[in-house]
Amino acid sequence: MDFAVRNTAPKRNSGNAEVHRCPQCREQALVLHRRHVSPPRLGVSLVTEYYECDFCDARYQFSPADNRWKPISQ
Repeated sequence: MDFAVRNTAPKRNSGNAEVHRCPQCREQALVLHRRHVSPPRLGVSLVTEYYECDFCDARYQFSPADNRWKPISQ
């Protein structure tokens, strides 16, 4: 008897964590760890998200307003 097996990645972290593809290792293991929103008293609110790769330990900073990824040196 043959069985079909679907390869699925295990869920990383609990909750509604966003997962993206890592630019370094190309695995879908980039997970949002922290989101920072600047306070309104400083003017226009800026959002910065911090991601870490669960596969290769790379870290990135993402700016949703500019749609720009920036590696964080370790």
